[in-house]
Amino acid sequence: MKMRKPIKGRVSNVVLKNAKFWTGESFVHRREVCLNACKNVETTEFDCKGALVMPALFGLGLDFMEPLRDDVYTFSDGFSAMHKGGFYGGLYESAANPIDDADKFTAMVNRFKSEEFGESEFDIKFLGAYSKGFGTDSLAEMVELAEAGVAGFGDGNGVIPHSRFIRLAMEYGKMTGKRFFFQPMDRTLRHSGCVHEGAYSDMLGMKGIPRIAETIAAYTVLEMARFLQVPVHFKQVTCGETLELVRNARKNNIDVTCDVGLYHLLLDDSCLETLDSAYHILPPIRSAADREALWQGVADGTVDAISMNHTPVLRQDTVVNFEDSVPGALSLEVALPAIWNKLVKRVGGARAIELLSTAPARLVGSAPTADNVVVLAPDRPHVVVEGDFAGHVCNSPLIGKTLPSSILATYINSVWTEL
Repeated sequence: MKMRKPIKGRVSNVVLKNAKFWTGESFVHRREVCLNACKNVETTEFDCKGALVMPALFGLGLDFMEPLRDDVYTFSDGFSAMHKGGFYGGLYESAANPIDDADKFTAMVNRFKSEEFGESEFDIKFLGAYSKGFGTDSLAEMVELAEAGVAGFGDGNGVIPHSRFIRLAMEYGKMTGKRFFFQPMDRTLRHSGCVHEGAYSDMLGMKGIPRIAETIAAYTVLEMARFLQVPVHFKQVTCGETLELVRNARKNNIDVTCDVGLYHLLLDDSCLETLDSAYHILPPIRSAADREALWQGVADGTVDAISMNHTPVLRQDTVVNFEDSVPGALSLEVALPAIWNKLVKRVGGARAIELLSTAPARLVGSAPTADNVVVLAPDRPHVVVEGDFAGHVCNSPLIGKTLPSSILATYINSVWTEL
């Protein structure tokens, strides 16, 4: 079924009836659950009809583009997407807007606060850039950024710079105690590739990105982290070989964490047969064997969290040849209903909530509160349509696909939203 038009978020006391409420260990049926207890606001009653009531999510990999690309997406669009998807917070890092000094950090925080349903409602953490403009010419003011309050240092999802620059950045950043976030990708091995290097790229004549583009970059970062004793995080790992590097690094007492992308768990490179640019995602969707290796990493605890990698792209930048399209996919609005059933089947409810909520929050020093919840009907399928997405962009490989479950409503910092 199609998702209904959402009711505009409003401050409200909420009484949820006939719900399976998450207790911290399992879902327990409750005839009635009261959320919030504010005075002088209306009270809303909602019949969950046996749906699950679980902690709201925390999203890694948020990029709302504004202010540099507000023609694509705005903070308001992003906040609406978070409401629809049940996210109480997230880690923000914009490829278009590097936060490379304290003034830019303050300006970004103030922009979030000035928006309706901004930082005062959502728990937003920010990654500072470790280089000026995500380049390789000069280092960012990392000490000032750390003092200002960034959660860590990132690369804007760019390729890994040369080893000497990584060393300089990590040596300087070490004094802050902050974690470095890298998307492991070797510049020369990626070259102009846009998909996984494998049977499908060969068959279709597309330029591929080999696994070693990721593993060589990951090994370089891990060696630097070992040498300098700096904590690191790998964003959107795509293959089992990288996870094995992470496992071995942990055995050697290297402080390394990692996440995998939503779509890397849902898809494999057989989707390229359609030549649909909706599947143009970086890092690339890899083989079925790679996807299974990621699931194994989720199950055995190697993977710390699931990343949203929420990246809006204009329609005109997607309705072109695959290799000419701009990579990226929206995920916030559809992540939970797309992954929940598969995740629970593989790892159980407690681990699923950890991967989507508590673990990503813990990585950046956040923590959910009991009243931030999302109501999910796990056995109520719906077809994803363009209207499910906030803003005027809808770049998602799930459009037209039937998801096995549906979000019925969310409650984020006293704001109730029905869908």
